[in-house]
Amino acid sequence: MKTLAILLLVLVFLKCLLLYKTEKSLPLHELRRRARASNDKRTQALYKLLAFQTSLKIIIWLLGAASGAALFLLAAGVSGWLAAAFILVVSWLVLDDRFAVRPGGWLWKVSSVVAPLVIPVVDFLQPIFGRIAGRLGHPKIHSGVYEREDLLEFLDRQKSQIDNRISEAELKAARGALTFAHILVGSIMTPRKAVVWVSRDEPIGPKLMDDLHKTGFSRFPVIRGSDKPTNPEVIGTLYLTDLLKNLEKPGKIGDIMKHDAHFINESHTLLQSLDGFLKSGHHLLIVVNNFEETVGVLTLEAVLSQIVGQKISDDFDRYHDKHAVAGHESQKRP
Repeated sequence: MKTLAILLLVLVFLKCLLLYKTEKSLPLHELRRRARASNDKRTQALYKLLAFQTSLKIIIWLLGAASGAALFLLAAGVSGWLAAAFILVVSWLVLDDRFAVRPGGWLWKVSSVVAPLVIPVVDFLQPIFGRIAGRLGHPKIHSGVYEREDLLEFLDRQKSQIDNRISEAELKAARGALTFAHILVGSIMTPRKAVVWVSRDEPIGPKLMDDLHKTGFSRFPVIRGSDKPTNPEVIGTLYLTDLLKNLEKPGKIGDIMKHDAHFINESHTLLQSLDGFLKSGHHLLIVVNNFEETVGVLTLEAVLSQIVGQKISDDFDRYHDKHAVAGHESQKRP
């Protein structure tokens, strides 16, 4: 009878130790995702058991501590050395990561076999331990993140994680959202020498249309005077669509341009530039320095590209056509 009691204590203690290790092996939300995504009965049984969370932890600790203490007293009754050896072995099993339960490993499979046997017990005791767990509350686990740099480092580690399922594009977008507010306008603007300026006195015609279309841009700053000024005076904006509509009509750019221009300082941040885009309702801002000299231009696309971490491009451009939009499917990500 004594041997049977010792064997029972050993089984209870090992079961508690195994469930403790299993609970540490995988975050509950990831186990839930795996249980829902597959028809694996073992994973579903483990999730059903581990979903008791604090109540299960209390039961594991109580039964584990009680069975462990009983085994220690029995070992101490035989020999002090045996009791010391028991403490060392238990500490080794609990603390050594080599005895961790790996998802899909043999210990994981043993836990999934044990889980259906434990679920009725925990479910029966849930009304009692659930109240205790409610009073204890959920412990606040520190994230380990103190400032923006820590979060950026976390994103870098996530990218190299073996079981990472967050795409590189999403990680770039998260990094861009954290960093774009500190980037200065002057660092990403199109510099003055690279800007395609259009003079208000330029005649409307196919040649101008062809030259502007080749640039790949859809809007251009209109200036007073020559097309290669050292300090251009911007007086408006030319939209390629307006030029296309008036291509057959005689006239000059000054006749079809929008008589508005909006400015931003090169020392402002991209966050401030977004405020400028929103308040002006325009996608092109003229960049000036502290001496009111024009030094370049900034487009909304350039700012958004910094946020999402890649150049924004889409071959679809028929957003004015309801039927085309309704039938357009976005490119599926691999």
